[in-house]
Amino acid sequence: MDVPGPYLMVVSLLVIGVLGLVLKWAFATDQKRDYGVLREIARVPSQRAADVVVARLRYEGIRVTTVRSMDGESLRIMVFPVDEHRAVAILLEETSD
Repeated sequence: MDVPGPYLMVVSLLVIGVLGLVLKWAFATDQKRDYGVLREIARVPSQRAADVVVARLRYEGIRVTTVRSMDGESLRIMVFPVDEHRAVAILLEETSD
């Protein structure tokens, strides 16, 4: 089968372009998934506030971590999904008193 050279070049470029789009989609980061299975339960404005929340949750036996938010001005309090409801309930209990 004799296919002219320009057609092979066009088909090759199309295949590479489609492959590039698929790879870009597959490796794109989503803001909600950027920390794997961890879930955000709260946002606090300062490191001191984050330390208070983390200390309270750790006292209750919840594994917790903090990360900077995308805007860089606040901190996100992150927990595992298994602890999510309990952590929120603990924090809401603290604010209702």
